[in-house]
Amino acid sequence: MADDALLGQNHDAVRSDDLSPELVALQEEIADLRAAEQEEDSAMAALEAQLTERGDRLALARRLLADQEKQIEQKRAELEEAMAEDARERFEEVMREREAAAASLAEAAELLLERLVALDRSQDAVRDAWATAQAAGAVGRRSDLETPPEITAEPEIMREPWDRLCHEIRNRINERFEDELVDAASRSPLGSAINDLPLHLRDIARQRRHAIIRDAGAENGSG
Repeated sequence: MADDALLGQNHDAVRSDDLSPELVALQEEIADLRAAEQEEDSAMAALEAQLTERGDRLALARRLLADQEKQIEQKRAELEEAMAEDARERFEEVMREREAAAASLAEAAELLLERLVALDRSQDAVRDAWATAQAAGAVGRRSDLETPPEITAEPEIMREPWDRLCHEIRNRINERFEDELVDAASRSPLGSAINDLPLHLRDIARQRRHAIIRDAGAENGSG
């Protein structure tokens, strides 16, 4: 019995000695793992701090970008408003210029009409004077003389500008008449009157009819 107890004690001692190196190795491995854990924690903390810093910088950059975009939109709106104001002022200016030109033309037309009346009176006076001279024998025998062409014809000095004026007025009257024809045809039911126009006006009338239909559709859509 004593021998068995001794053998058991020796056996336990052997097993403890065998486990001691394993325990030491495990403790060392645990220590290494804890060191690695701490190192990873430190690295993670550094990464989180860096991520937070970068997030703050990104947020700041986004705010600055939003501010810049807002300023750009504001400047663009101001520029568009300034351009619109310039366009309005220019439109009003050219309208004033047109009104001034129209007033000057109206004044010139009135003066022209007065001068035409004066010319007609002068022409009548020339004919009367010629007839009186014939009757008095101041220009020879009445039966032998015909009215000189310079009396019945327009004065040479006004012929060329008068022809140009008549040509311009005739063209403007024709243009206005053609425009009225085109407008009436483009507004006819189904555009049926367009084919009754001269060939050179039909395409213009079709384009105007398309524009009228398009504008009417836009007004109905907005309403």
